[in-house]
Amino acid sequence: MTTTYEISLILPDPHDPRPRSIRVSASYIDNEKDLNAAQKAAIRALPPGGVWTGHAIQIKRLTDAA
Repeated sequence: MTTTYEISLILPDPHDPRPRSIRVSASYIDNEKDLNAAQKAAIRALPPGGVWTGHAIQIKRLTDAA
């Protein structure tokens, strides 16, 4: 089973049309240096569809793939 998250900017730039979200794996979250241990634990504990909100980003756990 693969856990996937979608990371989105909370306040996207209206003058920059590039996508403001990316999909990442659980290992990306585990290795992200800008998240502390408590933040990583809270994100990993999200149920499918759950959302964690930081200062500038929002992370949503997507439905697990088989």
